[in-house]
Amino acid sequence: MRYGSEIVPTEILYEWQHVRAEDPSRTDNPLPRDAAEYLKPGNPKLIDLQGRYKAFDPDVTTPFVWTESHVSPDDIAYFRGDNAWVWQVRGKNTNILAYAISLYYLKSIDRLGLLEKLAEDSTFGNFTFPIGGREVSRDLLDSIAEIYFLDRHLGVGSRTGLRVLDIGAGYGRLAHRMTSALPGIERFFCTDAVAVSTFVSDYYLRFRGAANARVIPLDEIDATLRDHPVDFATNIHSFSECRLPAIEWWARLLSRHRVKNLMIVPNPAGEGLLTNDRQDFLPILERYGYRIVVKEPKFLDPVVQEYGLQPSWHHLLELRS
Repeated sequence: MRYGSEIVPTEILYEWQHVRAEDPSRTDNPLPRDAAEYLKPGNPKLIDLQGRYKAFDPDVTTPFVWTESHVSPDDIAYFRGDNAWVWQVRGKNTNILAYAISLYYLKSIDRLGLLEKLAEDSTFGNFTFPIGGREVSRDLLDSIAEIYFLDRHLGVGSRTGLRVLDIGAGYGRLAHRMTSALPGIERFFCTDAVAVSTFVSDYYLRFRGAANARVIPLDEIDATLRDHPVDFATNIHSFSECRLPAIEWWARLLSRHRVKNLMIVPNPAGEGLLTNDRQDFLPILERYGYRIVVKEPKFLDPVVQEYGLQPSWHHLLELRS
């Protein structure tokens, strides 16, 4: 036990405690029509994006986590599986009990009716669990938790004409959820310093019919923010996977365009703003005028925060003049 291990009889374990996934995986549901032909490394659109990103500022494009081997060809087609974009059946509290606890917690605070507005399916390799008479996924539950954080502190559920920027948008899940649930979203811009994420999110948001969402290639984001100011930005599990010069590049961009608020969800557990290798990036943000004004656990109920799905902390920063 002093080495952190203990032998116990298997009969005292619950079924969900027997097997833990250690490698990327996906479900085997068929892809939508034409997706297999489009979502592949040789797509000319992806190759063009990769060339443009390689020619861009290396401060923001030099990878820390997202190296060329980080995403497999299979991941591109089945981007909603458990892989580089989202861990669904790996990591802390990724069993069916944690999914159930998280779902019922979110039901208890769902005054905007998001669980009625937002559906889920198993497309593109997604893992879903039948709980409470519906299919749930980490995509769905995380998105709802993030929307409620933004509603508590920025009132996104009642405001109109909102323009949002998602930095490190991944495959576009938050844009899909927010534009589906919140009629006040006028425009949701998605951007990413990883070319394959830009490629996949562009496909996915068109597939979902997210008319108010627009994917912006990295080399166009400065001009886009100049012409279309945004009310706030989000960064969900992205800065933690960046080198410090990349975080500084983004902080300088946001400050220059006077983006008032920034929501950040870091990867490492705990209350700090840390990269995956435990470097504190808050001083960089403060240097460009951002200060933390709210810091909350993902689940406000401490029991759910302990045992719910992938517990993390949500931070809201404000640009001070």
